[in-house]
Amino acid sequence: MADTARDRLADLLAGASRPAAFSTARTEPVRDLHLEVRGVGPIRFPLSQAQARELCLLGRPARYGRGEQTLLDRGVRDTWEIPKSRVKLDKRRWDQTLLPVLARFARDLGLPSGGTLKAEFHSMLVYAPGQFFVRHQDSEKADAMVGSLVVGLPSTFSGGALEVRHGGETVTYRGSKKALSFVAFYSDCRHQVKPVTSGYRVVLTYNLLLGRGRAARPTAPDSELIGSLARCLDEHFLPPGAPDRLVYLLDHQYTPRGLDWSRLKGVDMQQVELLGAAAEGAACEVVLALADVHETWGAYEPEYQRSWYRRSRYGGWDDEDDDEDDFDNLGRDQANDYDLEELIESEITLDSWVDALGDRLANVGLAVGDDEVCATTAPGGMDPYQSEYEGYMGNWGNTLDRWYHRGAVVLWPRTRAFAVRAEASPSWALDSLIARARKRDVTGAQQAAATLAPFWDRAVSRVEVRGFFTKALLTARLVDDPALASMLLGPFRLETLTTGHAKALNALLESYREPWLENLVAAWSARRRFSYAKGLRPQEWIASLPALCLALQGAGDAGPTAARLLLQDSWNWLSAVVALDLAHAAPSEREESRFKLVRPVAAVLEGASLVGAADLRDEAVGFLCRGVDLVGLGVGVLRATPISRWGPTGLDAVATHCTGALQARLDRPPRAGDDWSIQLPEGCSCELCDGLRTFLHDPSQKTFEWPLAQDRRAHVHRRIETAELPVTHQTRRRGRPYTLVLAKTDELFEGERRHRRRDEADLAWLDRNRAALAGRRAGSKSRLR
Repeated sequence: MADTARDRLADLLAGASRPAAFSTARTEPVRDLHLEVRGVGPIRFPLSQAQARELCLLGRPARYGRGEQTLLDRGVRDTWEIPKSRVKLDKRRWDQTLLPVLARFARDLGLPSGGTLKAEFHSMLVYAPGQFFVRHQDSEKADAMVGSLVVGLPSTFSGGALEVRHGGETVTYRGSKKALSFVAFYSDCRHQVKPVTSGYRVVLTYNLLLGRGRAARPTAPDSELIGSLARCLDEHFLPPGAPDRLVYLLDHQYTPRGLDWSRLKGVDMQQVELLGAAAEGAACEVVLALADVHETWGAYEPEYQRSWYRRSRYGGWDDEDDDEDDFDNLGRDQANDYDLEELIESEITLDSWVDALGDRLANVGLAVGDDEVCATTAPGGMDPYQSEYEGYMGNWGNTLDRWYHRGAVVLWPRTRAFAVRAEASPSWALDSLIARARKRDVTGAQQAAATLAPFWDRAVSRVEVRGFFTKALLTARLVDDPALASMLLGPFRLETLTTGHAKALNALLESYREPWLENLVAAWSARRRFSYAKGLRPQEWIASLPALCLALQGAGDAGPTAARLLLQDSWNWLSAVVALDLAHAAPSEREESRFKLVRPVAAVLEGASLVGAADLRDEAVGFLCRGVDLVGLGVGVLRATPISRWGPTGLDAVATHCTGALQARLDRPPRAGDDWSIQLPEGCSCELCDGLRTFLHDPSQKTFEWPLAQDRRAHVHRRIETAELPVTHQTRRRGRPYTLVLAKTDELFEGERRHRRRDEADLAWLDRNRAALAGRRAGSKSRLR
């Protein structure tokens, strides 16, 4: 018994829907088919073996599509295709048979009665003995395509059955010796052609296109049923905290462009009509949507007994009772080859939708919760388009992942329309808020904006930021409310700001004042702990700050204040990163980090000079002149800044500090040739590290043999490798415990020589540039006198 309103709604739809076929077939006399193939001549019926062989000689191996690719693989598709240009039909006569068949098929398949089913010729195929096409699904080659039509030409052959599968049910069709055999099926049906065992199977294939048209509503709708469905909707949406949406999964698949109210397939059309009528009674809006379903099941591989779980019925023609070899293992659906235990996880995402007016919304990417979804046919009763089995991995058992495409109907109360549409399309939400504000309905814009708060951060994460952020800045100002403005802009990152946003940021600061922007910048900065996959990394963005500062200066009176806030936050972040990097035990990591920070630090100093942020400039200069650990960073910043800007940016003081620190280092005598002492960086103070430190500090001891257990040797290994010490560490595997052999290397002396040569080059460069700068200043003073 159904427990929830949405379950009862699904049960009601199941009971009210008339069964509709996913495939249908009939035979017709061959009298109206006048077919000629260039290179073979008129085709005579029944088709002879000799003429079939001529067609094979004329044909080319048929290809098949996989995503964007067109492939040739005879392990998947092995058949001959006659080029369409060589096939000639007498259309006027052929239509006398084809058009009535199409009208009959449209009724059989439950297509809307207002539309017209048309057949577009696609190809002529010849299956020789042994040829086949594994189970596959036809791609919809046009927006109006709803299915495929196969016309079998009368001939004598065995094998080659066409199997069409949908919703766990399989129908098998065989050809006719004397008549044309027509088979039509929806394009989302998986189907296969089993191997021909003798003779030749020759067919014409068509794309089935449905012209626009909508089935008329019943003249006497079941008001009791509609009322029951409407009450289910009311009950679903009524409780406090109830979901904003109800998503009903349909039985068929559709493409984004093929999803259309006038082209619904089979039972889907009936259910959509009923839900549409119920939505009117429950004051709900309704759209058609595409749903991507992903399920993860606990599963295991059984002994292969296909007949145990595969349901099949046979239809078609009984012109012959041929015996077929068992080729079930060929192209079988992987998803159906495993026994399922329990559903571990299910995810459903709405990909796109179309409303009753035909307006489309693409790239929705909206995840829906389990409490929002119902279906008459559970995903397990459908055929997945992809499946992936993962065997036992130690931390979890065997799993089977299955993916489905399904049509869906999405309903929501009209009172929640703005929030629901906004979550699906944040860009639409901003456009709507801007339109309301510009029509002087600021109160309405504020009320609508307030409904975004529960999901706005999550919704914006799906959006391509470029262009959208500009719109968000404008909307934040127009809603004329600082709290709402903060909410609208909160999901973004500082690195989203560019020179193109300077005027908008200036306008926001003028409207909401400095404390508001300071809090917003802090919130943006805090998001740096998340992934940098989208947009610039912080170091890259900070390096571009001078250009943004100039743009903000020209944007208005509040621009320099905004620039100073951005610069101060950037410096706070940079100085914290520098302090963190100094704690790295590995010299190479410290060196690499300092190299990446050179341009950002130089940019902060340059930006501070441009907007007159003297306090920030002095703070940064004082930081760089603190001790000797940052001499490398200081020299890098000096090299990255033209000497003409050393004065305005405060780098004169940094140059003086670095010159003194480098000279002091070079004044120390070089290491003596017999001094093998090494400094162990601060860190662990365990007895093993104390022993290591004693060996390293000894200026005369070059090697040390140390019997240690495996875990104790590993600890010593890590300390040496992490600090990148010039010491080899090898294990001599004799005796118990094994002996760790440590040996200091000549890299101790070579490394110090490299560092000394670099210091000498840096000092020479500083002396030249400081002298040049002094000369420029002296010349400038002379000209002034």
